[in-house]
Amino acid sequence: MKWMASWVLAAVATGLLGGCAHREAWCELPYWQVVSTDVEGCWISEYIAEGDVTPVCGGYRLNAVQRRTFRPVTLTYRYPLGRFVTAKAPNIIIVPTCKPLWLKILDLYTPPPDQCPSARRLCWYKK
Repeated sequence: MKWMASWVLAAVATGLLGGCAHREAWCELPYWQVVSTDVEGCWISEYIAEGDVTPVCGGYRLNAVQRRTFRPVTLTYRYPLGRFVTAKAPNIIIVPTCKPLWLKILDLYTPPPDQCPSARRLCWYKK
């Protein structure tokens, strides 16, 4: 009976650790399109959220990487590092979406912080 308990414990530990390693290596953050509309269904704003969209009192909390407003003119704001916002509106539609193309391009051409030549300096200009 002791060997059975140790076998079950080993199987559970392997499954948990294997799942963590797989998740970190292959999965990326999900992206969500969060659209806020008025009572008539006209779009007020649209967010592209990175990571989880969590419900809070009266709305949803999300890490926005892009925001588009539609009234009075259409304006697009981009947040490469993300910005925590709370979306509140009469109607909110949340659907999965892909990572924005501008963010994919930015990720390709941005070096890691330890490989950046100006990582040790506070200013970005040459003296």
